[in-house]
Amino acid sequence: MFRISVKESWSSFSLIRLNAFGFGVTGFVLAMDTVVLPVIVLTLAPESLKNTYLAMLGMGGLLVAAVIQPFIGRLSDRTRSPLGRRVPYIICGTLVVCASLSLTLLAPNFLALFAAWMFIQASLNVAYGPGMALIRDLVPRARIGVASSLKILMDAVGGMLMIAAAGTLLARGTGLSDFARWEWLTLALLGGVLALSVVVTCVTVLHHDPRQRARPVRPSSQPQRPVLNSQLGLFLISRLLLMTAISSFYTYGLFFLRDVVEVDNPPEALSRMILAIGGAIVVAVYISGWVSDRIGPKPVVIAGAVGAALSTLLMLTADTATDVVIIASVIGASVGALLSANWALANELGDEQQAGVHIGIVNLSTIGGAAVARLLGPGIDLLNLTAEDLGYRVLISGCAALFVAGAVTILPVNPARLEQASQEEPPEPTAAPPPEP
Repeated sequence: MFRISVKESWSSFSLIRLNAFGFGVTGFVLAMDTVVLPVIVLTLAPESLKNTYLAMLGMGGLLVAAVIQPFIGRLSDRTRSPLGRRVPYIICGTLVVCASLSLTLLAPNFLALFAAWMFIQASLNVAYGPGMALIRDLVPRARIGVASSLKILMDAVGGMLMIAAAGTLLARGTGLSDFARWEWLTLALLGGVLALSVVVTCVTVLHHDPRQRARPVRPSSQPQRPVLNSQLGLFLISRLLLMTAISSFYTYGLFFLRDVVEVDNPPEALSRMILAIGGAIVVAVYISGWVSDRIGPKPVVIAGAVGAALSTLLMLTADTATDVVIIASVIGASVGALLSANWALANELGDEQQAGVHIGIVNLSTIGGAAVARLLGPGIDLLNLTAEDLGYRVLISGCAALFVAGAVTILPVNPARLEQASQEEPPEPTAAPPPEP
């Protein structure tokens, strides 16, 4: 079986190029979800239903991702082509996304917009699922921690920059025709950055692993590790709890700042909070990756989860926008370390030959956490009617509890057990002695 030598150099710059795809995809999705789609929905939906329509787009996209990613992941695991297992899907999915972006602005009604966005989401996940398996495919185990850290870093930087760029472009529009022009420019920017990031990643893959173009199937003498097992099951539950906590916090952050902290300008305060979180993530992720490669990712996940729980509870004491920014910085550092090490642990739990379907299953926990967070809104409103701000305070306390529960659930997870089980071979059957004449 062809393998790249673990001595092959994977510098930090090479790992950044490998993860450039995450910069483009995460930036594209977050900019569309938070800036572009809300603007388009305002032109197609009744004022009283704008939040409902936007939620339908978000939930629909999550469901499409949940269906597409494991299926395409398994398909890419079994693909043999001149460009390898993952690159064909990454390229094809991205090309279709860029070619169909215009459908969102040309949609005459919400139903057409919904259909267009579901098609784009399906195409994007054709590329995204195989792309997320590249670390497990190519990076030596000794560098998985740093590689995972840089993936989270590229995701965070891509999301922040693309949201800022899309918001700045759309803010320049004044009249109807002028605004439409800036919408087209915004989509061109998002599509262009996505395409460029894919080119960088694909060139890096083919440069560092030319033999993957014809990588053979695992010999039958080497048993495959089961994709679904008790270790992965515990990990998925833990990741679901952690991602629900993270998603809940930023989903309802603006309303919390307005109603509980009572800041003068909630959008401005939220922007500062996001910048503080993003800056802390940038500092924390690389350090956590370096530590993960030396002591293992699980202790870093647990430490990050505990830190996130304690700092989230501190948010209940915030009285000013300055308090929010300071506490958000601590939350960002904790969450950055948690996400980085958690992704490293996800890769360690996967089988190299089935990395596509493995990462697709792991992402189901990410999608599930985002979906659960969006379903908490009615409960928050109901509790707020019972007592002033009770819903928000329960939400913050619940997020802290979810962080702790995620840390506790991951305690029994041990990737070494899977490695040991996959290397154990059944004893050879003893041949019967030949009959005596």
